[in-house]
Formats: sequence, structure tokens, C-alpha cells
Amino acid sequence: MARPLATATFAAALAIATAGAAQAAADPVAAAQARGRVFAERNCAACHAVGLTGESPRRKAPPFRLLAGRFVPLTLQRRLTEISETGHYDMAPFAIHSDEAGDVAAYLNSLERR
Repeated sequence: MARPLATATFAAALAIATAGAAQAAADPVAAAQARGRVFAERNCAACHAVGLTGESPRRKAPPFRLLAGRFVPLTLQRRLTEISETGHYDMAPFAIHSDEAGDVAAYLNSLERR
């Protein structure tokens, strides 16, 4: 009996993933923002507050919501790429691909509209 349940669970997960992929294809900006949020949570949240609320773990690291809307997306993407190569103030250099920088820029600027 466990096999039909496992098959049904797999089918449901596949349907959700397919629907998410279809939605991402239909709205590439929302998909970029979602990828940027995931990147920020994994790579930036140790120092910055990356959501709409909360304080940054590092006092000198500004919350993303305070940076939202300060940069044109392409300028922010370039700035993130530059920071990844050279660091910035207390920030050490970190690995980020230009596509990921674009996603983070899309996410960060989306915080302004909320």
C-alpha cells in the first residue's frame, strides 16, 4: 500500500514544481526576485537583514529594505559584481555570478514596493 501513496506524493510534488516553473516562465521578474531572495538568505543574511523586518546581525550592515530603490537595477548588479571581486568596507569579497547579481538586485528592489 505504501507504493500508491509514494506515487501520489511524487505526482503532487511534480505538479507543484511544474506549476512553479510555468509561473516563473510567465513572470520572469518574479522568478528573478525569488532566486535573488534565496541567494540573499543563503549568502547575505549572516550580516544583513534581508527581509522586510528585523535588524541586521551585524550592526554596520544595512538591512536590505533600507537599500531598496536606491539603485537602478543594472547599477546595483554591477555594484554587487564589483563587491564580489574587491570587497566593500567590512565586507569580504564573495562569489556571485552576474546572473545571480541581477537576481539579488531584482529582489532587493522588490522590497521597496512592499
